[in-house]
Amino acid sequence: MNKNSLICSGQTYFFLSSGCCIVMSVKHRLRNIRSEGTSLIIALALFLVPLFVQAQQYIPFAIISDTHIRAGNNTVYPAFLHKMEGQKINLIIHTGDAIGTPGSASQWTRFLELTGSGKTLHLAPGNHDIRGEASLAVYLRFFPKPYYSFSDGDTLFVLLNTELPEEEGRITGEQLAWLKTELEKPFRYKFVFLHEPLYPLLPEHGLDKYKEARDNLHRLFVTKGVLLVVSGHDHIYGRTTKDGIRYVTAATLGGWLPSSMKSSDVFRYITAARKGDGYSFIVLDMDDNTKDQFTIGR
Repeated sequence: MNKNSLICSGQTYFFLSSGCCIVMSVKHRLRNIRSEGTSLIIALALFLVPLFVQAQQYIPFAIISDTHIRAGNNTVYPAFLHKMEGQKINLIIHTGDAIGTPGSASQWTRFLELTGSGKTLHLAPGNHDIRGEASLAVYLRFFPKPYYSFSDGDTLFVLLNTELPEEEGRITGEQLAWLKTELEKPFRYKFVFLHEPLYPLLPEHGLDKYKEARDNLHRLFVTKGVLLVVSGHDHIYGRTTKDGIRYVTAATLGGWLPSSMKSSDVFRYITAARKGDGYSFIVLDMDDNTKDQFTIGR
C-alpha cells in the first residue's frame, strides 16, 4: 500500500501523507460525537421526564366540616379519625366550625388532642370558631394565620376566612387583595376552601347575604381558573356546578341535625386522591356507604 492509500477504520478515514486530511477527518469525527451526544441527551430526557412525572407522589386528603367539638364526648370525629387510619390518609382539610363555642381554649385543646400529632390539619374557620375580636385572638393562639394557602405539586389549596370581625359573610379588604395575588400563581389546579357557602341551601344565608360581593368573588374564581370550592355551614351535603366550577357543601361530622334525620347517613366526609392527571372525590357516610363521587381534571 503506498503513502496515499486510504485506510478505513469504522467510519473514520485517515490519509497517511496529508496532515490536512487528518484534521478534516478529526473535525468530521467531532461533528459525529456532538450529534451523537445531542441524540443521547434527547433520548435521556424522553426517558426520564415520564419517570419524574410518575415519581410525583400526590398526598391523598380528606375534607370534613362542622365537627362542633365541645369539652364533652364526641364519638363521630374520633370514629372518622379511626377510618382515616385505616385508609392511610393523614392530611385533613376542615371547612370550619371545628369547635362549638367561639373563643373556648378548652374546646380547641380537646379538638387538637383528638386530631393527634400524626395528622396534618388545615382549617378554614367558621362562625363557631370565630365570633368577634376576642375569639379571633384565641383562635390565633392555636393557628398562626387567619387565612393562607399551601400547595402540593401542581395544585394550590387556598383556605379563606369568612368570619373576620366586621367582614363576616364576605371576602373583602386585605384578604381579597391577598386572594387575588394567590390566584395569579401558575398552578394547574386551584382549590378553595371556606366555611360559609357562596350558594347556600337557604337564601340570605352564608355569602348569599351580600350578593354583589359574592358574585364578584365567583367571577374572580372563574377568571383565575379555580375548579373546586368547598364550604360547610349548612350541615347538609350538596354539590352543584356553576361556570365550570364545582361548588361542594361538606356535610356535618358531628354537629346539630334535626331529630328526623338519621345521623349515620347524614354525617359524611369526603376523600380525595390524585388519579392520573386529575382528582377523584368520594363522599362517604359513617357506615362506609358511597353517597356521591366526582372527578376534576383538565
